[in-house]
Amino acid sequence: MSGRRTSRPLDLAIAAASGIGGLWTFRQYGRPHLRALLAGLGFRIGELLADLGQPWPLAIVVDAVLGGQHAAGLLGRAVALFGGSRIALLTAAALASLALALASALFDYLGDRVMNGAGQRMTAAIRVDLFAHLHRLPLVFHERRSLGDLTSRLTIDTDRIQDALVDVFSTLLPGVLTVVGLLVTVLWVNWELGLVPVITGAIVLVVILWYARLAREAARTQRAREGTLAGQVTEVLAGIRTVHLLGTHSLHDEAFADVNGASLAAGLRSVDVVARLTPLVETVSGLGTAALLWLGAWGVLHGAWSLGLMLVVMAYVRNMLKPIRSLSGLSQTLSKGGAAAERLSAILGQPAPRSVARNGTDRLLQQGRARGAIELRDVSVDYGRGEVLRCASLSVTPGECVALTGANGTGKSSVLALVAALYRPTRGAVLIDGSPIDDLPLRWLREQVAVVPQETALFSGTLRDNIRYGRPTASEEEVVAAASHGLVTEFAQDLPGGLDCRLGDRGVGLSGGQRQRVSIARALLRDAPIVLLDEPTSELDVEAEAAVLRALRLLMEGRTVLMVSHRPALLDLADRVVVVRDGRLVDDRMLGGGGTYRQAG
Repeated sequence: MSGRRTSRPLDLAIAAASGIGGLWTFRQYGRPHLRALLAGLGFRIGELLADLGQPWPLAIVVDAVLGGQHAAGLLGRAVALFGGSRIALLTAAALASLALALASALFDYLGDRVMNGAGQRMTAAIRVDLFAHLHRLPLVFHERRSLGDLTSRLTIDTDRIQDALVDVFSTLLPGVLTVVGLLVTVLWVNWELGLVPVITGAIVLVVILWYARLAREAARTQRAREGTLAGQVTEVLAGIRTVHLLGTHSLHDEAFADVNGASLAAGLRSVDVVARLTPLVETVSGLGTAALLWLGAWGVLHGAWSLGLMLVVMAYVRNMLKPIRSLSGLSQTLSKGGAAAERLSAILGQPAPRSVARNGTDRLLQQGRARGAIELRDVSVDYGRGEVLRCASLSVTPGECVALTGANGTGKSSVLALVAALYRPTRGAVLIDGSPIDDLPLRWLREQVAVVPQETALFSGTLRDNIRYGRPTASEEEVVAAASHGLVTEFAQDLPGGLDCRLGDRGVGLSGGQRQRVSIARALLRDAPIVLLDEPTSELDVEAEAAVLRALRLLMEGRTVLMVSHRPALLDLADRVVVVRDGRLVDDRMLGGGGTYRQAG
């Protein structure tokens, strides 16, 4: 994340709230909305000035109209404008009170509209950046995280940041402005009376800061438990077919109850912390009000100040208590927002793969399209559970088809993943056309490689959309041609709408062979010089395999192919077969022009 300077109003609003330091990491999102934030601050100041003026018409009525006293200073000059008429003065005071109330309401509306709108837009920008960063993170990151937890961060955590930002702009900032403005005004009006609310406010601030820290710790624990809960739900629903087949519903019920109980305990702890805060704030505020009432009345009785002045100060203190109560109630929302911000920062802080070449420029960019030479030089791979590949070396010439075979778990698919730059080798180097992959721009490299995986991922939309996914910029004619060559058209003509048939969730309704033909059509549309095939026919019956093989032959023509398979029909398409055993490439044999492959005994 960048270190751009942000708006001063946003700095003040966020820094003023203890326990929401996590939100501070998103301060750069306030920069595009600097004008709106400054305008909102201006409206809040206007509202504060209107609120500061509201008690004075009452003071005029009490002292000048009802009490017949002569006011001094600025207030006296204002009263003198109406001569000696008490009715005119009373009318003016009533109109002034109405005007100030209307001005306060207008400024309050404009402030909420402008600043809350900025908060909503900031959250939307955070959500967009989080999603863009999240699905660009390497597979190693995703394989170590729960899908449900990541989804929870993208949805629930961003919503809680939005709630926190809206409260910062609608409650925290105006509340702080109001309290500070009223305290300064009270001290200016009469410093002796002003000391009581100043001392009371300081004690309330200490209480709020203390409980905000406790609330944030509780909220952090609660969000972690909720993420675990979401992860378990996603995992069970993703494997719902297996759950039904094995009848393990009770097992998942017990596991869910345990995790849900832990989440409930964390939530109750958070509620308890917040519930204790409000009574404490009310108690301290009540003590301060009682002290001010006694001192103010004592001063009126002894002629130290007028009754109107006492009522003004009491009104200021009463107006001060409302934002103080609102600030105390913010602790839970801001604590949850701070905890959510920490969770999102943990995602945004993860380094994404390079989008440009390490050395800045590369000769391959000038060539546009790779020749298709692949080389592994003494490559070892360790995913953290022991080495999967050990000192593996392999050279594939442009246009050659090489098959990798061997027992499951020996590292065959890891070779394909390295060539596709999904993982980086622990040792050694992977080269394309003689250049290490680490020195190649990732975007360019992705354009040179097409992959047909064992399980094809289909997305919501039509068949046509899923084929176009291979190259979103392809023309309609190119999509139709890819569908035809990939033999998708053969089964699409029997579907309602043909290529425009909308697919169910994750392609439900298509057979394994049909899904693989869609994947092949994608690869054909991509028209990459390097093709990676990862067991593309392992789950297919003989008839479906025959159809897929026809499409694969078209895909493999004129391209460098590296494939993993155990199926003899697919191995017969290879020029060379390499046997992988225990992470090592132990046997490399030519097939002599497409001869039948026989597994060594």
